[in-house]
Amino acid sequence: MSAVTGPPRGTAGASERFAGKVCVVTGAAAGIGHEIASWLTSEGGRVIATDLDLEAVDEVRRVGASEWAFGLDVRSEASVDELARRVGAVTPRVDVLINNAGVEELGTVAETPPQMWDEVHSVNLRGTYLVTRALLPMIPDRSHDAGAGSIVNVASLMGVVSSRSLAAYCASKAGVVSLTRSLALDLAAQGIRANCVCPGIIETGMLRRRLGLCSGREVTLDDLTRIPPIGYIGTPSDVAASVAFLASDQARFVTGAALVMDGGVGAE
Repeated sequence: MSAVTGPPRGTAGASERFAGKVCVVTGAAAGIGHEIASWLTSEGGRVIATDLDLEAVDEVRRVGASEWAFGLDVRSEASVDELARRVGAVTPRVDVLINNAGVEELGTVAETPPQMWDEVHSVNLRGTYLVTRALLPMIPDRSHDAGAGSIVNVASLMGVVSSRSLAAYCASKAGVVSLTRSLALDLAAQGIRANCVCPGIIETGMLRRRLGLCSGREVTLDDLTRIPPIGYIGTPSDVAASVAFLASDQARFVTGAALVMDGGVGAE
């Protein structure tokens, strides 16, 4: 048994939610980020796809899933500042910012060397902070305007409930959840909303890599489908659909939310 097909892009009544809006997506070369970029584009968004892998993210642009593609190392302040400069050269504003870039490393605190800890946090948490800080001046101040700017951060269920042998990842994603709430409060007066999604088990390359590292324990995708009460694991499209909702004007009264999407795992 494998993950069921996710929801279709551009569902009825929602196909123009991002018409004319400039949307920046980090970590857009593959997996969830690629699907988010594709989804926003399918609904009329003018998407700027970014990733450390410039060749891969440029392919996102070539297949029509984004309008622009820029290389970006979210760990580097200089790289983030260069992104802000390049974004400013093609558009005067950013309407939607999706902080999706992330990494995962297995290990308990005892098993995690400081270098690995810093690497995970530099991408997942510091990277979210750096990109938001650099692009925030481009998000228009439209207080009490239903069409104001929106920030959506991709956190994780592991930032809410935690897990064994994922100490650095869980801590960094918990930081993303907390940072999102701080942004929501600090930006409310400017009419800018900030929310995050907290996906559970999603069938991605990152998940397959984790299974490969755990191969000695004989963990398979079929094993994982038995974990969520709903009976299947999620897809990148499931995440993209939730991100698109939170980023859209349909969620005009939603800010500071951490949307858990885990097939019911956290309800048990």
